[in-house]
Order: sequence, then structure tokens, then C-alpha cells
Amino acid sequence: MNAVQLVRRTAAAHASVPLALAVLVVLVSLAATAAPRLLGDVGDRQVSHEVARAGPLDRDVVAVVPGRWPRLPAPADDAPGAAGLPADAVAVHGGNLAFLERVRAEQPEPLRSVLGDPHLTVETGAVRIAAVPGGAVGSPEVTLKVDPLLGEHVELVAGEWPAAPTVVQPFDDLTDEQYRDLTVEEVAERRARADAATGAFEVALAEAAAEALEWPVGTERAVPGTGVPLRLTGTFRPRDPDESFWAHNPHSASAHVVDDLNLGTSAVASAYLSPAWDGTFPVGFPVGTVSTRAWFPVAPDAVAGDQVHTVLAQTRGLVAADVPWGEGTGATLAPSTGLPDVLEQVRAQQRTTATVLAIVAAGPVGVVVAVFWLGARLVASRRRAALGLVASRGGAAGQLRAALALEGLVLGLPAAAVGALLAVRLVPGGPLAPADLVVPVLVGLVPAAALAAAPLPGGLLERRADVGRSRGRGRLLAECGVLALTVVGVALLARRDPAAGTSAGVDPLVAAVPLLLALSACVLVLRVYPWPLRAVERVLRRRRDLPLFLGAARAVREPAGGLVPAAALVVGVGVAVFSAVLTSTLAHAVESTAWRSLGADIRISGPLVGPDLVERVAAADGVAGVARMADAGRVHLTGAGDAQRVALVAVDALAMQEVQSAAVGVTPVPTTLTRDDGGRLPVLAGAAVGVAPGQDGLRLALGGGVEVAVVGVADAVGGARVDAGAVVVDAARLEELTGTELRPRVLLVDVADGADPEAVLERVRAAAPGARVESLASATATYLDAPMTAGTAQALRVAVGLSAVLVVVALVLTQMLAAPRRASVLAVLRALGLARRGSRHVVAWELAPLALAALVAGAVLGVAVPAVVLGALDVAVLTGGPTPPRPVLDPLVLGGVVAGLLAVTAAAVAVSTSISSRADVAARLRLGEDG
Repeated sequence: MNAVQLVRRTAAAHASVPLALAVLVVLVSLAATAAPRLLGDVGDRQVSHEVARAGPLDRDVVAVVPGRWPRLPAPADDAPGAAGLPADAVAVHGGNLAFLERVRAEQPEPLRSVLGDPHLTVETGAVRIAAVPGGAVGSPEVTLKVDPLLGEHVELVAGEWPAAPTVVQPFDDLTDEQYRDLTVEEVAERRARADAATGAFEVALAEAAAEALEWPVGTERAVPGTGVPLRLTGTFRPRDPDESFWAHNPHSASAHVVDDLNLGTSAVASAYLSPAWDGTFPVGFPVGTVSTRAWFPVAPDAVAGDQVHTVLAQTRGLVAADVPWGEGTGATLAPSTGLPDVLEQVRAQQRTTATVLAIVAAGPVGVVVAVFWLGARLVASRRRAALGLVASRGGAAGQLRAALALEGLVLGLPAAAVGALLAVRLVPGGPLAPADLVVPVLVGLVPAAALAAAPLPGGLLERRADVGRSRGRGRLLAECGVLALTVVGVALLARRDPAAGTSAGVDPLVAAVPLLLALSACVLVLRVYPWPLRAVERVLRRRRDLPLFLGAARAVREPAGGLVPAAALVVGVGVAVFSAVLTSTLAHAVESTAWRSLGADIRISGPLVGPDLVERVAAADGVAGVARMADAGRVHLTGAGDAQRVALVAVDALAMQEVQSAAVGVTPVPTTLTRDDGGRLPVLAGAAVGVAPGQDGLRLALGGGVEVAVVGVADAVGGARVDAGAVVVDAARLEELTGTELRPRVLLVDVADGADPEAVLERVRAAAPGARVESLASATATYLDAPMTAGTAQALRVAVGLSAVLVVVALVLTQMLAAPRRASVLAVLRALGLARRGSRHVVAWELAPLALAALVAGAVLGVAVPAVVLGALDVAVLTGGPTPPRPVLDPLVLGGVVAGLLAVTAAAVAVSTSISSRADVAARLRLGEDG
């Protein structure tokens, strides 16, 4: 029987641990293959989420040519951009649309595919039309508009589409000299005849706009200043009212109606002319100029997550240079878009998310490597007799390692393939590319590498690990190097600007520092924890209780597993605690952002907040309190250096205190704003104002001027939605001291404890019809439900559970690794009369000190890592806050995680102790003392 045959037979006899390693390979390969697919899906959805939030006016590429309508010759019928146009519109708009299509076609991919089909409109300024006698709208206006592609977005519901007008010019048959000789009466007569010959300009309106303007189909409206009226020939209805097209045409789907107490009701709507109209107006028609608007729509899902960097650069190149519209037009296409800002935001989110996930994943990856190493050592330990026999009979170490590596390949590669196939079946995405197989293959090679590197016996006798070991200087130098690198990394990180990164990938420094901190924690644990154990050993040496002394002595001289299990425990616990802290921090930061914006559980804005509205809202079931807020405009503040204009916000300070009693992350409005300060106006100043509490000589230019008393400084006032250069005052004190009449348009609503927020929200909406009503829950969900924020939170929760599982696996493997020697020791002690209870003490002492020290160090590490990295990690891009949040230690979350890990560790130690203490004394004694 050769060495390979012997190892193969031994492998069949001890198959439990190798099979467990194969299962671990399947799981790791599954995770490694699924993770990039999941991240790619999250990245795509995050881009769509942010682009959709930006709105069409920000994300679309828009170009406006003010004051002119450039026109290019009509192209061929099948030219790109002109195909599909109505026949009578090709001559007028075909050349321009073909030009826009060429601009898109000249862009590189993927930007070319990101840009949608070009659109073009021509629009005049507002034109006053005659009001209906006794009608509701006293000042109706229309903007005349031409859109060759309008029919794609609307359906005609009444009448017919307008025909192109034929404009008769009154002076075309005269020379310049003849025109100069005309009298005023002759000019007026010619213009009247021309207007009569021209007839009415036919237009189409949206059905809702026609109703608002009180304009029936088939009727005419006079246009002051001209004899050419407007005739409404048809009305249309949007096919999709939510389509981005209507954002570029704000008065087209419905009229914009304004009710003014002084000026009365006015309304403006877009009236569409025939796309065949050539742009000619009758003489004297009250239109100054026309403007041309072109845009390329960008769909929310047009940009993939892995295209952000490329599309960002290409879009910046597109808007950086103007494009001549065409020869002879004298116009240029000057594209502009907010898409680069959106993509820059997404890139920052990708960078932050990738770095956080790298930090979180590094822990489990390190623990998995440690578990593989422990498993390989356990396999070698179980095969020690067979391997020692081969070695004693002349078997070379290379042969033994080759046989073990072959076994690792047989176990690892098929298991890795199974894991990769499961990932493809379970996680949506495209087919696996060759590059996607690199990580699963590496995972499949890990068992072979670990088994080949595992310590091999030199013969049949096992050398004791606690005897004859050298304490060389190499370990000390390595440990000092790790500690030095950690200090340098933390120092560099402290100087890092959170927004300094420019790529969408992992920030290497931010990702490396937590690893260095983890290694430093392991070094400190292995160096420090023997000191108290030696003290305990010296105390127990004087007692007659042998099991306790023997357990302490073995824990000092032969710690269970050494560095690898210690690192696994420290890193596993550290990742779990870090994930818990970061989860609490993200949730707190998002809630703080929502409170900054809304200032209450519900925020009402829009109409004037009068006593009737306040009474209706306050009477709604579930409302605990309300507070009004008024924007008093900008006023001059003097006495703080140069005079500066500050935003003035007036609130009901006492009501605000009650409404914001449970506020998170915002400065409460002090009740001292209501105090009588000898004629001075108490104010809460924004941080950017640059004043200090108690500062004298400050005045606000209100009325005849009023002296102010600064009672506090705040970064922001919840619900005010003004910059930090603002001052907040009590509304009653402001009116009393300055006589300023306030017109509050914001009402903050506090939901009663125990009430259903959604039900209260609906009641408040019913009490304030026509107002904009926002809820804290919706604002919070806007960020928490974002794909990257939600994905990061989910990954952190998975990391907590995975860390707990890996900690248990590491503990079990460590106990199994030491089982043979432990069983021999216990067998001798039991033969000498040691009770089973004493055996448990010996076993518990073997692992409990190291586990406890690792738990403490891991918990400290998990708290320290957020404190170090959050200052350099731009987490604010995920939470919407103005600055990176500080770590939040939620006692319930943190205590639950630590208690769970402690319970899991204690259970693993207890079970292992119970099993090990039941060793077969006779069997172990027959085997003899090994070593």
C-alpha cells in the first residue's frame, strides 16, 4: 500500500470533517457568486431611484434658444428624427429634428443610448385674451405653442386639430416709399382688411385648461391689440399625465390659476397651433419673440450601475461645448442638464456603500479563512496516526502534502461549482462571465491550500505544543509592525476629507484601517490575556482544588488554538458589533434628516395658515398639538461686523416646544424666545450668522429697527427649510415689538402617542384640502427604502447573523482540534479519581478565558471602528444629512447583539465541555499517553 492509498483509505474513515469543509465551500462559493449579482442589481436600482427623484427638468438634457426659431431645410422623408412626422410638419420641423438626432448619434456609447428621442417645441410669451364677462378668471392668458410630436402624448377628446393659419400681410404690395406715404387711417384700414382675410388663429387646449379658462370648443377669444382672434377648435387629454413630457410643458396639461386677494384670479395655459404653421404673425399681434426648446429625455432606468462613471464623463463633455445649430441659422445648441450632479451623488453613494460592505465582508472572509485553517488542522490531526506511519516509513513530506492537496481539490472544486450554479439559479442576473468564475475557483482551491499547508507529523510521536517552543523576536517585530501601521492608518484617516474620493470603488485606506484595528486587537488579546490568567494560576496553586489549577495552567501554557481562533472570535464579534452600531447610526441619521426637513410628525404648507385651518387640524382625531411657522423674508442684521441679510423665521415658541418634544437631531426652540427682555427681541441665531449668545449691539432692520438678544445658536431649526444664516423669533414678540404682520404658510402637527400615523395623516389631509401635506414616516422611508441604504442595512443584519454562526463554528473546530490531547489528560485524571464535575472544569478553562477576552476585545473593536471610519466615510450621501453622522450606540440594539454573542459563545463552550468530559477512560488509557 503506497502513501496515496493509505491517505485515501484514511479519508474514507474520517469523512465528517472534510464533508463539513465541502459544505462550507458550497456556502462561501454561493455567497461569493451571488454578492456581485446582488450588488449590481442594487446599483442599477439605486441609479434609477436617484435619477427618478431628480425629476425630468434636472435629469433631461435641455437646450433653449431664446428669442429665435432656427429652421433647417427639410430632410429626406426617411431621415432619422423626421420619420413619423405629419406630412405638413416635415417642411417646418423635419430639419431641426434631424439635426437633433444627428447630435445624439454623434455621442459615444453608453450616452447615446441614455439619451431618448429628441423633442422640440416653439413657444411665445404670454398673450392676454379677452375675459368672459362675469367669469371666474379676470385675467386669462395663453402662450402659443407648436409641438410637432404633440399627438404622441395626447388624445383628442372634442373638436378637431387646428389648421395652419394663412397670414395676409397688409403692406406686401407696397414699396417702401408708398408705405411711408400712407396716412394713419389708410394703415388702419389695410391692417383691418388683412386681419379679416387672415381669420382667426386656430388653437387646441387641454380639456382641463379650457374648463379653467371657460372657453368652449368652437368659440373665439379676442386678442387685445389685434383684429385676429383665437379660435378653440379642439381639446385634448394627456395619455399619461405622469409622463415626463409634461414637466417640460408646465401649462399644457392644465392651466395655472392664481388667486390674489388684490389682483383677482388669473390663469395661464398653453394653446397649441398647427405644427404646419410657419411662424408668421399678423402685423401688430402682441407677441414679441418666440423661443425654441429642445430636449433629450433620460429615462430613470437608462443608466446602469456600472455605467455611472462613464456616463458622467460623457455628459460633462456634452454640456461643455455648444453645437452650431446649422449653417445660416446663427443659433447654437447649448445643452444643459443636472444629470452630472445626480450621477456624482450616485457615485459617492457607490463609493460609500462599497467601502462599508468591504469593511463588513472582510470580517466574515477572515473568519472563513480561519475556519478553513482550523478544519485543515483538524483533518491533519485526525489523520495523524496514518500520516505519521507513512512518514516514519520514509514517506516524503511533499508526497503527504500532495495527497492532502489532492483531497482538497476533490472536495473544493466540485463544491465551489455547486455553489456558483446555485447562485445563478437563485439570484437574478445575466449569465456568468469568465471573470465571474475567478472568485468561486479561488474558493474551491482554499481547502487544497489549507490542507497542503497544515502541520504534518514527523513520525508516530506527537510533539507537545507547550514544550520546547522558542519565543523568537520575529513575532515581536511582526506585532510591533502591525501596531505601527494601525497608528499610521488611523492618523491618516483622521485627516481625510469624507468627500475627497473621486472613484466609485472601495476607498482602500478606509477599508484597510478596520483590518489593522482587528489585527491589533488580536495582538493585544494574545499578549494581555495571559497576565490575569497567570495571576489566577498563582492563586489557585495554593489551593487543594486540582481541576481549577490544572485548567488555569493549561490555559496559560497551551491556549486553545492560538492566534487563529482568537482572530476568528475577535473579528467575528467586532463585525457583529460594528454592524449593529452602523445600523443604529444610519437609522438615527435618516430620522434626523427627516426632522430637519419637516420639523414635526406632519408638515402642512402652501395656503395661508389662518385660525380656521389651525382649528380644523387641531380638532382632528390623533393630533396632539400644532404650531404655526412664518417666513418673514430677509432683513438686515447690524452690529455683527458688516451688515448682513438674514432669513427671519417667526414661530410660536411654546407650541413648537410641545410639537418638537420628541425631535431627533434638531435644536429645540427655546422658550426664552417669549421672555420680556426690556424691549429687546429674543432670537435663536443660525450658526452661519456668526453671533454668540449674549452678544450686545445687534439690531434687526424691522420698522424703525429693533435691538435683539441672542438666546442661543443652532445649526438648523426643524421645519424652517432655510439656510444656517437665519434667525428665529417668537411670532407674538415680533408683532408686539415691531408691528410686523405675519402670513404663516407652514403648520407643524404633532401626532399623539399611540395614534396611527397613517390614519392621522389622512385626517389632516382632509382638514387641509389643497395644501401640501408631508409626513415624517414618508420622509424617513424615502431614504431608508432607497436601494443602497436598504441594501446596506440588510447586509449589516446578515453580517450580524453570519458572524454569530462563524464564531460558533470556530469554537467548535477549536474544541475538536484539542479533543485528542484533552481526552488523554482527562483519562489519566479520571483514572486517578477525578470526578466528572472536575473534568468539566478542566475543559471549560481551556477555552473560556480566550473566548471571554475575545468577546471583550471584539466588542471594543466594533465600537471603535465606527468612531474611526465614520469621520472619513461620507455616509451622509446615504442619509441625506448635511454632514457625516456621529456613531450612535443604541443600548437596546448593542446590548442585544453582545448578549446574543455571549450566549452563543457560552452555549458552545458548555456543550463542548459536556461532551469532552464524557471521554472513555479505558479506551484512552489503552491508547497510551501520546507524547
